[in-house]
Amino acid sequence: MTQSLTQFLTSLSHAFCTDRLEYLAQHFTYPLPLYTRGELLVFGAPSALVEALGMYRKAAHDADIDKIVPRVVATGIPHKGYSNLWVEWDHFDASDNLICTSQVRYAIFHDKMALHPKIEMVDYTSMAFPEVSESLPLLQSA
Repeated sequence: MTQSLTQFLTSLSHAFCTDRLEYLAQHFTYPLPLYTRGELLVFGAPSALVEALGMYRKAAHDADIDKIVPRVVATGIPHKGYSNLWVEWDHFDASDNLICTSQVRYAIFHDKMALHPKIEMVDYTSMAFPEVSESLPLLQSA
């Protein structure tokens, strides 16, 4: 199971790195709760997530990130299709130098009839580019 989850996450990473953000957003359920820096963001539609992913993609590009590789750290015991997934995302430049790492916990649902799971919740325990979450409108204070 870990291998198939790694392949799934790798396909999402490839979509992110090749600016196929709409495709990437199809693999989430909505509304999508995302926790970052102790704050809760809720994306009500794929377009809102695509906008945030675009900001993250720009920050990664500006930091010379060429690829992002997932490492599945742990998987929860599935119950009725639901489980947790802990992942470390290693961010590399074009020379394969490790730039930074994000740590994320996902809640996923895998319908037996579906090819891939759907991500139902994202919890960044450590974000590679915290300035991205600071720039999101919901986290800005007056």
